[in-house]
Amino acid sequence: MTTAVTPRSATAWYDSPLYYDMVYEDYTQRETRFLRAAIKKYGVGFARRWKVLEPACGSGRLVESLAQLGHDVHGFDLNINQVAYAQKRVRKLKLPAQVWCDSLQNFKAPDMGEYDLAHCFVSTFKYLLKEKDAVAALRGFSKALRSGGLCFIGLHLTDYASNPADYEKWVNRRSGVKVCSETWSAPAKRKARTEAMRTCMTITENGKTRVEETHWDFRTYSAAELKSLLAKVPSLDLIACHDFHYNIKNKRRLNDAYSDIILVLRKQ
Repeated sequence: MTTAVTPRSATAWYDSPLYYDMVYEDYTQRETRFLRAAIKKYGVGFARRWKVLEPACGSGRLVESLAQLGHDVHGFDLNINQVAYAQKRVRKLKLPAQVWCDSLQNFKAPDMGEYDLAHCFVSTFKYLLKEKDAVAALRGFSKALRSGGLCFIGLHLTDYASNPADYEKWVNRRSGVKVCSETWSAPAKRKARTEAMRTCMTITENGKTRVEETHWDFRTYSAAELKSLLAKVPSLDLIACHDFHYNIKNKRRLNDAYSDIILVLRKQ
């Protein structure tokens, strides 16, 4: 079997929302359960039906999951292909949800100041390479939330003292399609605060195999750098940290001892 390789791109796997959705679908129920447990543990003034905002919602898997539970969900993403895919799944299921195209640092949402919950997982926040854009995004999250609303941000931290290259692999199948996604991260450049990322998605479909390769940079954060960023948006209080195992019973400290962190922030 021959394998076709597409030219590398900065957006390849985002331009293929079905395959991107397959890569992350095993996380959907874990993330949903975690959010429900976190609201129960940390939520103040939450009704049974939440108003949810998902910045960088991607293919809309969590938009769908939370809307199917009866919550009002709004989501946005910068990639028009992801947005179109998410809008289609929302329309097909007639869900109480809206999806549109927007950016993390400049977004405008229909119900600013009224959302109970905002969440942004899987290190998407690290696409913001400039400090001013990261601050603008956090301020936007804060403005979107009501007083007492919660914001969840998941990202990988960098320990500059121990800074090896990293590799992760996911394999999933759906309706005769197989996707193998492999991601490499290069050692961080401390002065530039960036790490080079590369993903190869090997897609087997209709007896043919092709590879879509994506290259981009992430901004790096040590625990101290993340604390410094959060201090610039004092309207969001850090009330807890968890990790990408999504177990509400297991808390983490915001330090460099563990790389995967989920921040739980509360709007004052």
